[in-house]
Amino acid sequence: MIFLLFSLFVAACFFIGSLIALNFGRRLGLRYRANGGAGSVAGLSTAEGAIFGLMGLLLAFTISGALQRFDERRQLVVQEATAARTAYERLGLFEADTAPGLRAALKDYVGARIDLYRMPHDFLLWQRAEEFSLEQQAKATEARAKLWNAALANCPQASFRSACPLALSALGSLFDVAQLRAGASEKHPPQIIYIMLFGLGLACSLLAGFGMAVGARSWIHMVVFAMTLSVALFILTDMEYPRLGLIRIEAFDHFLADTHADMR
Repeated sequence: MIFLLFSLFVAACFFIGSLIALNFGRRLGLRYRANGGAGSVAGLSTAEGAIFGLMGLLLAFTISGALQRFDERRQLVVQEATAARTAYERLGLFEADTAPGLRAALKDYVGARIDLYRMPHDFLLWQRAEEFSLEQQAKATEARAKLWNAALANCPQASFRSACPLALSALGSLFDVAQLRAGASEKHPPQIIYIMLFGLGLACSLLAGFGMAVGARSWIHMVVFAMTLSVALFILTDMEYPRLGLIRIEAFDHFLADTHADMR
């Protein structure tokens, strides 16, 4: 909830600031034309085009990166589900009196991982990071250690030597994907990019208002211009935290949940 309120607050501040910049820019344009005449603004279109082009490029590349990171996080959910299913199958290579216990430990670990992402978590404002439950993280870590130690405990026996390399490599891959998911949740653009977008958006609003000085004030154009940039900024921020805002990736969690349900 903190993240959503923060995103809406930033978008609202930008919307208000954009409207102010548009009106201020229009006043500057009217004053400039009154002092220099209509021909005095003939050479300003080049500078305006360059600034608007820079804003468009920066916004396009930032949104493209956000979409790529969003898709990467969804793919990691599928990869973890695939790794869990592979590990479950390979643990079945152990003998009949050992495999059920190892598979039960794996199911407990996968269940703890599912609960970690399903439990409500919030946003650390200053660190710009998701705050997961420390208790659930400890539970998942404990389940992971229990599973790994149980697999290692059965490996020294000669009858299990052929199953060990396959099972341990599968478990290692499963743990690696979990670490990748943790890293992906903290992968975001540098803060300076958001500051540039905010400041450059206000600068574009000022220039757009300056160009609107040729006729009567049009509130429709001003509101649409400010709203478009505000919505783009909000969507960009929201997409970077797909478990806290309006754009979510929970729909992909069913892959891991389905794998957990198939473990018997």
